[in-house]
Amino acid sequence: VLQRNDKPDQHVYDIAINCNSRMIQDFNNWRISLIKRGFFEPSYMHVAYRLGELVLLFLLATHVLFNGKVIMSLFIFGFFSGRCGWIQHECGHLSFTCNKTIDKILQIITIGFGLSTSGTMWNRMHNRHHASTQKETLDMDLDTLPFVAFYKNAIDNSKYAYLVNRYWIKYQAYTFLMLTSGLFVMSYWIFLLHPLHVIRNFKLLEGCVMVFSHIIHTTIFKTALQCSYVYAYFLFFVTKWIAGIYLFGHFSTSHTFTKTVKAMTYPTWVDYALYHTVDISTQNPFISWFMGYLNCQCVHHLFPQMPQFRQHIVSKELENFAKKWNKPYQHIGYFEAWYKTFSNLNKVGNELSTSQKMLNLKQQN
Repeated sequence: VLQRNDKPDQHVYDIAINCNSRMIQDFNNWRISLIKRGFFEPSYMHVAYRLGELVLLFLLATHVLFNGKVIMSLFIFGFFSGRCGWIQHECGHLSFTCNKTIDKILQIITIGFGLSTSGTMWNRMHNRHHASTQKETLDMDLDTLPFVAFYKNAIDNSKYAYLVNRYWIKYQAYTFLMLTSGLFVMSYWIFLLHPLHVIRNFKLLEGCVMVFSHIIHTTIFKTALQCSYVYAYFLFFVTKWIAGIYLFGHFSTSHTFTKTVKAMTYPTWVDYALYHTVDISTQNPFISWFMGYLNCQCVHHLFPQMPQFRQHIVSKELENFAKKWNKPYQHIGYFEAWYKTFSNLNKVGNELSTSQKMLNLKQQN
């Protein structure tokens, strides 16, 4: 990885470029072989199973609610919304049915009805993440202040640094799931960011599905419990709070504790994936299912249009590829991923809360 401002010896530079060229060529050959072996072909049985699962979860949650088990129904509705989130993500990559038109429609439905948000807004942010994974100032997943900081230079790179509270940042590891992920992010997305995007860009279909989500879920709660619309709507939002914890918590385990990429540094496509994402328990069927088949993040970032349920097979080949080119392949366990995530949040929080930059901001305020 060379920086633009570096002036290395020409011989060293030529060796680095030549090595990268040969690696990328080998990667391209591997990708072609995966295409020929059918790894990029859709499985309509898998598609039917995933969509059928959503229908069953929604019906189960409704049935449980009408039988008076409110708490259980909230968790099932929340889990339903989270599972919608996994599918809409794959549809956004056009790797679910591998048919652009169908995947786009399914994304609008799953993210709109399941999460009350916009597919095109999600794509707009998520495409930047894939194009510049863990890159400071460019990866939207790192632009999270004033609520959470994933790396020590976050304050220097954020236009919202003046809003950061040193005590909030210090204890961000404790507020990350319940408050930041479940409450703040979901509230901002559902009530401001995504509706404004839909209005400004005249996304009529997306807007209708999002409004439909609010109405249908609230009506189900009101009808089942014979309560006020206000209380029913509160319960509706509780399900989205649960979904936010489930989704954003798991998203964070695949990236946030890896090293960041400086703004003027330009890794290869392969290096972005291998150095700045991790694979999590790829051969554990339950973890794969529970994480929406996104536990193979390294593979997913290398081949974002490959149906995700096949990526656990490719992870074995990736290990050999990484060894061949003397590259790291970060394959860790599920609980280790959570430990690394919260350890990083705690470490960064402590560093930033006592930094001179933070002290200066406090004095200015």
